[in-house]
Amino acid sequence: MPDLFPDFAAFKIIFLLLPLLAILWALLPFAVFGVKKRLDEQIRISKQLLACQQALYEHLKNNENAAAPFGKTP
Repeated sequence: MPDLFPDFAAFKIIFLLLPLLAILWALLPFAVFGVKKRLDEQIRISKQLLACQQALYEHLKNNENAAAPFGKTP
């Protein structure tokens, strides 16, 4: 059967994709807040590592001949 409205093919595609787009848009906040929680944890760990690195740097700068405070040096 021939298509009676060939000019409306683009509209058909749009109307088929609109429900999918609406579902994805509704789920977007959950994805953002889920990622945010993990990023906050990574930031916390990064700050701890930077504090340890700064402490080690200060220790080695003040005690040039001393070993590292938490183990052997290479």
